[in-house]
Amino acid sequence: MMAGPFLAAVRSGWPKAHVTVMARPHVLEVVRRTASPDSLIADISRSPFGLARVMAAGGYDLAFTLTSSLKVAAAMALARIPVRVGFRGGWRAPFLTRAVVPLPRSEHQADNYLSLAGRAGVPRGGPIKWNGARKDREEVAQFLRKAGTAGRKPLVALAPGAAYGPAKRWPIPAWAALADILSLGDGMGTVLVGGEGEREQAGAITALSAVKPLDATGRLSLGGTAALLGRCAGFVSNDSGLMHVGVATGVPTVGIFGSSNPSWTGPRGLRCVAVARPVPCAPCYRRTCLPGRGYACLKGITPEEVRSALLRASRIRPGESRSRGR
Repeated sequence: MMAGPFLAAVRSGWPKAHVTVMARPHVLEVVRRTASPDSLIADISRSPFGLARVMAAGGYDLAFTLTSSLKVAAAMALARIPVRVGFRGGWRAPFLTRAVVPLPRSEHQADNYLSLAGRAGVPRGGPIKWNGARKDREEVAQFLRKAGTAGRKPLVALAPGAAYGPAKRWPIPAWAALADILSLGDGMGTVLVGGEGEREQAGAITALSAVKPLDATGRLSLGGTAALLGRCAGFVSNDSGLMHVGVATGVPTVGIFGSSNPSWTGPRGLRCVAVARPVPCAPCYRRTCLPGRGYACLKGITPEEVRSALLRASRIRPGESRSRGR
């Protein structure tokens, strides 16, 4: 999702170009829904020579690499692509024709990728949007009908997962408390969203909640989850890929940050707020907390604070974006 503005800029800046995106298989669906490339290639090769054969077959005039992979940079050179743009570092520069110095992490990661496009003469594009499909909307409508909640009350989606690790996950009791505040205090319905891997977390949150949230974790496709987010009045998420999917759908979004840095990977777009607790050791970018620190960056964020951030996100005028914390 961080590459979305970059891809949008390439597509809008070079409208007549044939754009091919090569990515890991699990990323291709997101690319298809946000960037509208002309073709997609699944990167399943572990060898630079295998990648080079695929690239050479495409007859490309220019290639970007957004990764820190030496393998990809070498493959671009082996494929004899005339113009090869990527980030300097990790021994990649000799294989690139335009090696770009990465931006510091005080800048947003999306801007880091856009700096590559700028080096190739591509003007900045607008915000990314999720391209929904009719089948996604039908999937959600059927899910809500079966749950008996279709149209009963406004929904707020909660995404308690983060594949990176516990240092990005707001505590389970806090999620349960937030769900109750939204349900009992604000008259909202709540729905838990995420993949199959978040089912256990969703069950724990449901067990602690006085008003049981609707559980959609592992029950909807990615497109269906995006369609559900688009129907919601608000969305609260840990720092995850799903957070950025929510931003692309236009739902008011609150991102909760622990070990990561909202300046680098925060939600960016219309009606977004990042919540972080400034503690001396953050951002540490660790998957798990150091011994004795007790996840203070996450535990210091209260459900009331997140609710307030959600209200602010809902009221932000188009074109604004706000961050709270560091």
